[in-house]
Amino acid sequence: MADKPRTSLAPRLLQVGAVPAPQNTAASTETAKRINSRALLGQASSLIIDHEGVSYVLRATRLGKLILTK
Repeated sequence: MADKPRTSLAPRLLQVGAVPAPQNTAASTETAKRINSRALLGQASSLIIDHEGVSYVLRATRLGKLILTK
């Protein structure tokens, strides 16, 4: 069998310039808070986030990805 070319299942990233500007909404006037994942995780590989009475687990994988599960 011939090897099939590998295609990534990851979504393609859009260039910022290609994204249309948002319309005048309340969400567009807010700025998103940015925090480094290491500041959240520290030396641990996971943490629990409580959100509106529900616990979520944020986990860092060995490949450097983040996974958020309920």
